[in-house]
Amino acid sequence: MRLAARIVVSTLLLAALFGLCVHYGGAYDDNWPHPTGDQLRDEYDAYAGERVLLIGSVQSVDGETIEIHVTDSADEVAAELEIYGLEKTVAPGGTVQVYGVLESDRTMTADETVVVDRDSAAFDYKLVTSVVGVLLAIGSFGRHWTVNPRTLAVEPRGRDVGERRGSDVGELSESAGAETGEGSDDG
Repeated sequence: MRLAARIVVSTLLLAALFGLCVHYGGAYDDNWPHPTGDQLRDEYDAYAGERVLLIGSVQSVDGETIEIHVTDSADEVAAELEIYGLEKTVAPGGTVQVYGVLESDRTMTADETVVVDRDSAAFDYKLVTSVVGVLLAIGSFGRHWTVNPRTLAVEPRGRDVGERRGSDVGELSESAGAETGEGSDDG
């Protein structure tokens, strides 16, 4: 494929990807079936008695009861809730997803709980291991492949394919000749 065609196709695909990301971001809150932090802050009573999924940061733990803060889009605390029936281990600073019936007294009995981060250090651990993994993948890719800026193509690192085939054949014939005694000047 010619360079100009590659640039046009790449530009169109990137523009389409950008447009889909903007659309997803604009329509996300409207299509999410559970209340967001902003909706809880503004209309808490409208969701009381309903089965909801909430994501919050753990503030305190007391046996099977935790207190979480659900934040709004400005990262301010929109609701403080007490969650009963937690069966998983989590520490203050951790993040949980809780599914259950929201009560009018700002409590909830958890039907399902998912611990996203057990404590505040879990996020940092995930971030560091992800960065290390990406660096290893980039290093491995860079060791075996190279980008040809002239053709905007990814190619195996090292000699050209034609040179590799020719030298491999030459090396094979030389080694075969050495084993049989042919091709040597000692003879």
